[in-house]
Amino acid sequence: MSAAHASHQSSLRQLFFAWLGLLLLTALSVWIGREFHAQVGLQPLVAAVLWLKSWLVLRFFLEGRSIHIFFRRVLHTFIAITPICLVVFGLWHE
Repeated sequence: MSAAHASHQSSLRQLFFAWLGLLLLTALSVWIGREFHAQVGLQPLVAAVLWLKSWLVLRFFLEGRSIHIFFRRVLHTFIAITPICLVVFGLWHE
């Protein structure tokens, strides 16, 4: 087996586990919605799942590890804005 082939298999394995993580986090978000519907403290849980899913997409599917540091910081800031807004608006609404 060549080094390129092994690297390709490793990359596919990482993508598979990232995709599996996204599926599990989606199932977790459905469970959280059913168990904690309209309860206090739901927003931080949803925000955490949203941030984790965004981070997985950025890291494994948008090549977040290999882009210039400036753009990486912009994207990390972008994926932090929505979860922060969920928590802040959730606290403001209560």
